[in-house]
Amino acid sequence: MPRLIPSNRFLGDAEAFRNNGALRKKLAKTLVFLEQNPLHPGLRIERIVNDAAAWSVRVDERYRLSFDPQAYLPAGNPDWRGSILLLRILDHDDLYRTPR
Repeated sequence: MPRLIPSNRFLGDAEAFRNNGALRKKLAKTLVFLEQNPLHPGLRIERIVNDAAAWSVRVDERYRLSFDPQAYLPAGNPDWRGSILLLRILDHDDLYRTPR
């Protein structure tokens, strides 16, 4: 089970949604899935094309969360048992422009 490590920017993004209870609930569910099974089909995991190390998962129809796996297997694939650095929570288009 990977350990989730929030970056300062992630924490700032999460703080911006402090008053949005519905989104906070969806974010909490996403983080549980990411921690228990990063390849859970409900996360809709994707590589971020303009950042070779970053990935994203779906929070809801509008928002996505970006992250970096911190461990890699010898073949170069992420080791999903290792730590995950949480980068940002942004609107889909904004996240893909600036994933960090």
